[in-house]
Amino acid sequence: MKFLKFILAVFDRIAFALVAFLMGAMGVIAFAAVFYRFVLHDPIPWSEEAARYMMVWVTFLGAGYAMGKGRHIGVTMFVEKLPEALRRKVTLAAEIIIMVFLAAVTVQGIKLMISLWSQTSPAMDFPMWIPYMAIPAGSVYMFLHLLFLVLSRSSQSISTADLELEAALKGKVGAGQ
Repeated sequence: MKFLKFILAVFDRIAFALVAFLMGAMGVIAFAAVFYRFVLHDPIPWSEEAARYMMVWVTFLGAGYAMGKGRHIGVTMFVEKLPEALRRKVTLAAEIIIMVFLAAVTVQGIKLMISLWSQTSPAMDFPMWIPYMAIPAGSVYMFLHLLFLVLSRSSQSISTADLELEAALKGKVGAGQ
């Protein structure tokens, strides 16, 4: 658990820096593209393609980072009306379903990346496996954050159950005296 927490902390720092850098680069490229096209009348042929591939990485890394910070949107209107025990079970089931989905996306993303290994982009002649690598990378990142959430919640509930059992046992011993 501590190792997973450490790995996620490292991933979070790297993802945050990469997302900030890529968003800044997209802004610079977009500004330069507009300037070159409309002021210098000499468009940059690769600008739109580069910005698109950067956006793909920003999306998947940002989704993983958001997963770790609990920033993904969710419809909780119905779940909040459930009794506490059922709410925990429904939440766990939803998280497991999401983890299975992310595992499937990871596998399919790797297959897609391998199938595009020799393909290059039209404008930049850039290997296409690099933009497509964002799919499995982001999915694994989200999966690890969700796994940490599930494991930390289960360890909290185990420790809470231990405390409740200990309190109940103390209450019986105290009541029997």
